[in-house]
Amino acid sequence: MIKSLLVKGALMLLTFFYAANSFAQTEEAKCFSAFNELRTNYLKAEKQMTVSVSNSSGMTLHRLLHIYKDNKSISYWENLNGEIRGYALKGDVGFDFNQDKEYAGPLTWHQTLIWDRLFNSDTDLTGFSCVLTGRTRVAGQKVSLIRLAPKDSYRYGYLIAKDDVSAMPVELAVLSPNSGIITKITVNSVSPVDGLNLDLSVFDNLSEQNSVNNKEENSFLEIWPELNIPKEYKLVEEGEIEDNGAFVPYQLFSDGLTTFRVYKNVKISVVIPALTNGTISILRKSSGDYEYAVVGEIPILFAESVLSDLPR
Repeated sequence: MIKSLLVKGALMLLTFFYAANSFAQTEEAKCFSAFNELRTNYLKAEKQMTVSVSNSSGMTLHRLLHIYKDNKSISYWENLNGEIRGYALKGDVGFDFNQDKEYAGPLTWHQTLIWDRLFNSDTDLTGFSCVLTGRTRVAGQKVSLIRLAPKDSYRYGYLIAKDDVSAMPVELAVLSPNSGIITKITVNSVSPVDGLNLDLSVFDNLSEQNSVNNKEENSFLEIWPELNIPKEYKLVEEGEIEDNGAFVPYQLFSDGLTTFRVYKNVKISVVIPALTNGTISILRKSSGDYEYAVVGEIPILFAESVLSDLPR
């Protein structure tokens, strides 16, 4: 009889386990469905938005013009204070501009790029779990909260506020591995697009150049053996930058959502070992005759891990 009770108890536990697991999978599927609805609506939206970006360094205001053309999301980000400058992006191809200085050049890092990448329908989120965490109000709008949590312990997580009426993003909070808020990007107002005065052929020319360059570069790249790179990140580019007449080699890594570079330079006597600014971390470490620097959209502990295998 005791044996029979033990068997029944084990069966009940197994049934409960499978039921709980099935429920969790169903809830996650609902969450990703809600997130994908948001991405689809944002992709095809033609709106003008006022956006604030806040972190430990303060707050900045931006104008975001967004349109949909050639099956691509096109974004035009412009600072609302100081010089008229920013960047334009079509899919994953873009450029910087400064109207006051009549300048247009290569796309550099911007703290709002994480918004563009996360809501790009081509971004792969298989390394993240999705949880619907509740409902609240943000910027006067009733929203549902979607949390994207990495399945590892070293990348940023994301908390997204989705408008209950338009199913558009209202706010994106970037979360540290211990769930602290690093940066908030908030939509304060939305209106129809007045017009996007931009020569879209520029994107086509940039796309052709990048396509050729990537094929030539990626065919022979190898990660420097002294680096500790997680499997989620791929080596997508390597090159050199000029620094005081010397050429410093670097490697660029990406998980499709965030990027970071590792530089390898001759050792210098004055070194600031670590800095953070919003989602950007900078870490320097000496090894032998060289100084390595990790710079990118990763937590500082992640940067330390990248250089953890360097010999002293």
